[in-house]
Amino acid sequence: MSDKVSRLDRLRSVREWLAWQLRRTDDTIAELERQEATTARAARTLSPPTPGWKLALRRAGGRPTPDAVHTSDCGMAGKNTKPLPREQALRALTEDGITACPYCRPDNDLGVL
Repeated sequence: MSDKVSRLDRLRSVREWLAWQLRRTDDTIAELERQEATTARAARTLSPPTPGWKLALRRAGGRPTPDAVHTSDCGMAGKNTKPLPREQALRALTEDGITACPYCRPDNDLGVL
């Protein structure tokens, strides 16, 4: 009897090991996808949606006064801002005469020409 294992038997062993590794990898991927879905679902329920616009305020006479309307991701607004829902942003631009930021152009997003 020969102690040598045939090439075919070795390849079958390698194939079984690779199939086992593939199952483990698939199980790990499925678990990570479940964790990400749970995390994303929790994040959506915990954090309210941010408004799309903000009002930059400046100090005039010791009181904050409206300066310009910006989109929520505009970096030109500075630190002193107030979040605005769509209706208030529209009102600020059209009725209150507050200017729109020339960089982020919230008036385009709001449909104000």
